[in-house]
Amino acid sequence: MKGRYAFGRMTTYGYILPGAALVARSALKAGNLTKRAKVKLRILDWHQRRGKNISLTARRFGIQRLTLRSWIRRMKQAGPVGLNDQSHRPRRLRQPSTPWDTVMKVVELRKQYPAWSKHKIGALLQTEGAKVSVSTVGRILKRRGLIHHRASARRRKAALHPRARFPRGLRISRPGDFIQIDIKYLVSSEKKLFQFTAIDVLTKLRVLRIFSSQSSRNGALFLNTCLKEFVFPVRAVQTDNGAPFLKDFERLCREKQLPHYFIYPRTPKQNTYVENSHGSDEREFYQQGNLCAERLLMQKRILAWQRVWNEIRPHEALNYLTPMAYYKKWQTSRLPTRDTITLQT
Repeated sequence: MKGRYAFGRMTTYGYILPGAALVARSALKAGNLTKRAKVKLRILDWHQRRGKNISLTARRFGIQRLTLRSWIRRMKQAGPVGLNDQSHRPRRLRQPSTPWDTVMKVVELRKQYPAWSKHKIGALLQTEGAKVSVSTVGRILKRRGLIHHRASARRRKAALHPRARFPRGLRISRPGDFIQIDIKYLVSSEKKLFQFTAIDVLTKLRVLRIFSSQSSRNGALFLNTCLKEFVFPVRAVQTDNGAPFLKDFERLCREKQLPHYFIYPRTPKQNTYVENSHGSDEREFYQQGNLCAERLLMQKRILAWQRVWNEIRPHEALNYLTPMAYYKKWQTSRLPTRDTITLQT
């Protein structure tokens, strides 16, 4: 019974559907077709049903007859998968024509000065009489595996998306024209906390907060706090290049249409006002026993210190007025100090 059933089934498929195995294999191959190959297959099907007229098919679909013949040939040779796009790589590739001694000199200089870029190496080679372009130096370094890919990608990203720097000679004549923001790291015996500081360059008014991490989310929260607490509109901010001032912080700046300037890397002197205020915090606040590991308690203390800074502490740069008193004088009368600051660096 079992044998007859098996034989009968085989007979049924063998005689009723001749070539079933070939059809199955073609269907399996067709499953691997690209979208473009399926379009070609539909064109060839139309060509088959129209009497295999190559000129008619070529005119109908706007293709060259030579191209259609190539598709037909590939279909016969490899089946539907033969219609997939093939490699366009040239059969004969161009070979480097740079003199061997120049290649070895580039490799030698790179190993001697591993931090030097292709521009510096190219300039040095030209002073030595070698006629080689910067692009050629870069290709030699790439072929020899002498490029630090992570650093190269970082430099490329920086070149494609340059960060805004404040224009040289920027004049600050109103409160809120320029706010510098930075972070002071607070290390106690138990944990690390972070003091976010914003200072108005003209009036020296500050906003201070304590956070348990320096994420960009906290940076955006602090910026929102500054926009609410400063008694004047904020027109521009400047920060360093740290992670707290990227992502969420930058997104908020774009939403508020607030110019965001970055200092140059490893150049804290461009953030002079906020850096100097951190020095005062260290001497006048933290060294007086106000540092603790409890964030909520530290938050209360820093708010009290913010009030002292803004409303009680005389500032030499403001002719010994408090920042708040200076701001009120700016609103109503002439100031005892210069009322314009020009940033040069």
